[in-house]
Amino acid sequence: MIIGKSFVDYSWNDIVQWLKIDTLSSADRQELLLLSMIAVVSLALWQFRLGRDIIRPYFILGVFFHEVGHAIAILILGGIPVKIKLLLNDGGFTRGYARFGRFRRAIVSSAGFLGSAVAGGLLILASRNPNITNNILIILGIFSLVITMVWVREWFGYGFMTMVFWGLIILAIAFRTPPEVQKLMIQFLGVQLSMINFLNIWYLFDMRPFSDVGKIERYLWLPYWFWGIMITLLCVEILVQSIRIAYFSNYFQ
Repeated sequence: MIIGKSFVDYSWNDIVQWLKIDTLSSADRQELLLLSMIAVVSLALWQFRLGRDIIRPYFILGVFFHEVGHAIAILILGGIPVKIKLLLNDGGFTRGYARFGRFRRAIVSSAGFLGSAVAGGLLILASRNPNITNNILIILGIFSLVITMVWVREWFGYGFMTMVFWGLIILAIAFRTPPEVQKLMIQFLGVQLSMINFLNIWYLFDMRPFSDVGKIERYLWLPYWFWGIMITLLCVEILVQSIRIAYFSNYFQ
């Protein structure tokens, strides 16, 4: 345990010991390094216009799962999702028929952020089990195509074509590549879905009344920034726990 030191006194070995990285195998360390590099590169590219253009297809994938989170919440709570719209400005919205009270409306509004975070965490966990990676990719590819056809339905629109592309790419990797590539793909998708909320973190603190946190403020009274902080902390916790269980627990040993 590291006690009685100031931040400047920490050495790299101290940090490694505290994070228990020294307990990991060489392969696990390489995987964590790869996941970290994907996250850092995504964040770095998103700071520049050219970078945003490069990773826009990945961002659209994240927006898609964000909106699917809204749609699934509507469905679970007794409503009927009607349409998902993926916009060229990297946004989107979900429409549905429902007669919900304030609390259920707030759940639907928060489900986009939490849905993409949970999906990313589950994919990171799934990547650790070589027996299910292929099945997960097949399910994910079919799911993406079916949801796109049923709820997006904008034939030849940018968002529609991007998601058709992703669905076909995921299925091609599932059926035509070795297990190592399939595992890498699941890890990549898991990180991208986990990072989508942080790439677009300004939206978590968007005070406009039609933003997700703006709606939650209207439904549950507390200010938008409070809900932005709470959702951010939950998304961070989901990511941290998924990595902890995947690499630092005995579950996948």
